[in-house]
Amino acid sequence: MTPAEMTPAGRLAWRTSTRSSNGENCVEVAPVADGVVIRHSKNPAVGTISFPCDAWTAFIRDASEEGRASANGVASITRIGTDTLVRSLITEVELRFDEDEWSAFLAGVANGEFDFTNQLAIA
Repeated sequence: MTPAEMTPAGRLAWRTSTRSSNGENCVEVAPVADGVVIRHSKNPAVGTISFPCDAWTAFIRDASEEGRASANGVASITRIGTDTLVRSLITEVELRFDEDEWSAFLAGVANGEFDFTNQLAIA
């Protein structure tokens, strides 16, 4: 087991969009008992951003509606050229995704791949 796999984040069941290229260089999402955690697959050492259940629902709505002011209370979403910066409002974590990475995530959101409503309600 690598050192990264021994951390709490390393033991989560990370998922990527079916639209991402072989699960590389993309937004990784993991449901946890009290919400959802995201990180960047190619740079997991940067850290994670954790969303309580309600904030996750608001985040995916914020992400889906470009130009919408962030209403989730956990992270802001900002376009920088063709990149998307997801910046935690609680910690110092900033996750920067290129256009393809963010587009794959949004396609997964649109397909319901990251709707953990039923799973989170049971946890």
